[in-house]
Amino acid sequence: MALIVKAHTPWKTRLLLVLSLITLCLAGWALFEYGRYSAGFDGLEARDERNVLLKQIDELEDQIADLRKEKAGLERAQQIERKAYDDLDTSLKVLQSEILELKEEVAFYRGIISPRDAAQGLYLQTFKVEPNGSPRGFRYKVILTQVFQNEHHARGVIRLSIEGLFSQQPKVLPLAEVTEKHIKELEYRFKYFQNMEGDLQLPPGFKPKRVIVSVLPAGRGPEEGTIEKTYDWPG
Repeated sequence: MALIVKAHTPWKTRLLLVLSLITLCLAGWALFEYGRYSAGFDGLEARDERNVLLKQIDELEDQIADLRKEKAGLERAQQIERKAYDDLDTSLKVLQSEILELKEEVAFYRGIISPRDAAQGLYLQTFKVEPNGSPRGFRYKVILTQVFQNEHHARGVIRLSIEGLFSQQPKVLPLAEVTEKHIKELEYRFKYFQNMEGDLQLPPGFKPKRVIVSVLPAGRGPEEGTIEKTYDWPG
């Protein structure tokens, strides 16, 4: 019986396998390229188009950056313009307030020189009530004048009464009930004019409607020379 000896060459098998895989890949790539070519695809043209698109992207990014800068500049300019407008508006309000104060001062001095009720000599020039910043707190201001020709000093008292509603019922509060030191009346003595100011504190539940201001000159009868005026409560 004869023996047949065969050489064992595993590297040839591996080589053939590798070559087969390479051939298969090349065939697949060739088939892929053929398919693209058949469909009208041009690799060079695609590369050029890609380069063009990349260039357009860079240009658009530059435009976006420029627009962002422009937007930031416009926002800053708008902020500056708004601040300038606010400053002008504030200045205008201040000027309007100053003009109003000057007009009141002019009216005040005109009242001293030529009051509307010169026959009495004494005149209730101004009465104001406005909030003073504290809860249910108010500040009042009374200005009395008399004509320059009067050489004597005006003397007397001022009484304030606040009319309103308490528990839906009419109620009158005298000055003593709404002042901290329970002041019953304000005394005045002046030659040309006098300014009197003070704070009022309204009780809870009281709704003011009006203020009655009574000016009673000293040395005269109850009705002689008395000035009485009613002012609506502000607000």
